[in-house]
Amino acid sequence: MTSEHPTATSGRKPKGGGPERREEILAHALRLFSVYGVHAVTTRQISATVGISQSSLYAYFPTKQSLVAEVSRRAFSALSARMTQVLERSPGPGVLGRLARVYIDFGLTQPDAYRIAFMIEGSHKKTGANADTALGAGVNVFTIYRDAIARRLGVGLAEDAIDVLAQSLWAALHGLVSLIIARPRFPWADRERLIEQHVRRLFGDD
Repeated sequence: MTSEHPTATSGRKPKGGGPERREEILAHALRLFSVYGVHAVTTRQISATVGISQSSLYAYFPTKQSLVAEVSRRAFSALSARMTQVLERSPGPGVLGRLARVYIDFGLTQPDAYRIAFMIEGSHKKTGANADTALGAGVNVFTIYRDAIARRLGVGLAEDAIDVLAQSLWAALHGLVSLIIARPRFPWADRERLIEQHVRRLFGDD
């Protein structure tokens, strides 16, 4: 992680902007969080990078935690939408492997959002409406995955056993994604072969 600090853009932008300004704030915040870490970035630095005053930023996001929660919620929501599409198009044999690939591909193609949602310790420790919204979106992703596990592998299992199975398999997927993101310089094997074997060992043909 670099020790440099984010710099302000030149000049302040005109007031207003509405939804477009909100999207701009989120985009800059995600980039800064990913480069410098959530805990190191301040709302003052975010507003300076966007080119607005700190008070203007607070009109959209009253706290940094509300920004983190929204970034997390969006990541979870995007992933749940992709998983739902897979289930709607091809819910039969092999669906667990297809869901796994969606999860892995999401993490590796959108590593910044994945880090915020799944990898940054302490980002969800605070309570309140913002944290609850992000947590709810995350639970929704897991519920989609857990229900698919129950249909394909959970016949005859008690509910708590299905929970354990689903969480264990999910942890295995997260482990692969987080390691590849966190250690890009490690001498990884061919990525496609690695992912294919990992998914096959976990799910076989369902």
